[in-house]
Amino acid sequence: MRPRVVMLTCLAVSVVVASALLLVPATRVQLEALTTHGKAAAANPGQSPAAKARMIAQAPPPLPILSAPGNPASVTSGSSHTIFFGWAFLDRTTKKITGSANSVTSPNTTESMVKAWIASDYLRTHPSPSDAVLNELHLMIINSNDNIAQKYYKVGGGNADMTRMIKTCGLTHTTIKSGWWAETAMPPQDAVKYGECVADGTAAGKKWTSWVLDQMRHVQGTVAQNNPKDVEVQGGHWGIIDGLPANLVATTSIKNGWTDYGGSWHVNCLAINPAWVLAVEMRTNTDSLQTAADVCAHVAGQLTVTPEI
Repeated sequence: MRPRVVMLTCLAVSVVVASALLLVPATRVQLEALTTHGKAAAANPGQSPAAKARMIAQAPPPLPILSAPGNPASVTSGSSHTIFFGWAFLDRTTKKITGSANSVTSPNTTESMVKAWIASDYLRTHPSPSDAVLNELHLMIINSNDNIAQKYYKVGGGNADMTRMIKTCGLTHTTIKSGWWAETAMPPQDAVKYGECVADGTAAGKKWTSWVLDQMRHVQGTVAQNNPKDVEVQGGHWGIIDGLPANLVATTSIKNGWTDYGGSWHVNCLAINPAWVLAVEMRTNTDSLQTAADVCAHVAGQLTVTPEI
C-alpha cells in the first residue's frame, strides 16, 4: 500500500505544479499592466488618454521680445555716418529707462516725431472733433503732413503747445524754439517719456488714446517714397519697425521725424509697444536717409532677445 500512496501523492503534486506554471505568464502580464496603470494613475489621477497625449507634445518655443541690454554701451549705431547718436528704452512694466551714455541731456531736433503730441493734445482739449478734423489729424500722422501739423500747432497756441507737452509729459531736458514745432530739442530719455505719455493716455485722454496709437500703427510710405518737395505726403514707415521680430510688428505704433539740413539728416525714430517704448536719435553726415533708417532698425535688432524656456 505505501508505494502506491507515494506514487499517487507525487502525481498529484506534479499536476499542481504544472497548473501553477501554466498560470504564471498570464498572471505576470496582468501584474505588469496593473503596475504600469498604477504608476500613471499615481502621477496623474483621473487623467484621460487624450490628456496624456497632450503631455507628451512639447510646448511651442517662446517668441522674441525687446529687452534692455545688460550693457547699454554695447549698443552701437552700426554706421560710420552718424555724427550724433543716442537711444533710450523704457520698460512699460517697471518704468525703468535704459539708454546710451548721452541719452539724458543730449538732444536732437524732434522734427515730425512731435506730430503725435499735436494730435493728442488737440483731441484731449477738443474731445468731440468733427469727421473733417479727425481726417486731418489722420493724414498728419499717417502721411506726416506738415501743413496740417502747422495748422494744429497754431490752434494749440504755438509755443504754448510745446510748452504744454513738456509739462504734461514730465520732460526734464526738452527745450522749445519759438514758432517752430519741428525744432523742439529733445534727448532720447525724454523721447521715451513722451512716447509713454502718448501710450498711457496722458496726452490724448482716455477717449482718444487708442485712436492715436492706431493711426501710428498705420503710418505709410517707405524711404524711397519720400519727396523733399512734398510736405503733404511723406513716407515714414521705416526704421525701428523694420528691425523688429515679426510677432511685434502689428502691435507697435511708430512716428519718425526727419529733415535734410543740406547733406546732414536730423532723424528720430519712436516706437511704442504695449510692453516698451524705444527712441533712437541721430544726425548723419550723408545725404542718404536710408542710412539713418538702417541705424534705427539696427538698434531694434540689438535689443531683440528670445526668452529661455
